[in-house]
Amino acid sequence: MDAKTFLGSHVPLFAGISDEHLTDLAVSSELKSYKAGQTILFQGMTVDDLHVVAVGKVSIHAKVAGRGVVQVAELGPGEIFGETSILESGTAGATVKAAQDGTYVLVVPQEAFRRLVAESPDFVARLKALIDGRKALPRA
Repeated sequence: MDAKTFLGSHVPLFAGISDEHLTDLAVSSELKSYKAGQTILFQGMTVDDLHVVAVGKVSIHAKVAGRGVVQVAELGPGEIFGETSILESGTAGATVKAAQDGTYVLVVPQEAFRRLVAESPDFVARLKALIDGRKALPRA
């Protein structure tokens, strides 16, 4: 399956996005592979790209008061990470690691992602709802 089909068919956040925007995202993206335990993003690092889990799973690790660094979430195919850091021009709020061998992540450069944000108010609304929902989750 090509990147455009994957983004349009298997990533709920991109449902209903125009063919033109999907093409832009897909053409500029790069597929990267990771082994279990390999770090994809370190907490505190500058995030320059949107990451979409294509195959496998990633685990999200963050500091939790009184417990140190713990796994707070797991994401699978079609789920994204890095969006908050790009939109808020910040750094990664958590460390993201491949949870299993053979994990593939589609990396979309922030320029293509920002073009979509600039041109699609409906997409921005869905994206903000996703971010707000993640921020509201209790840290277990």
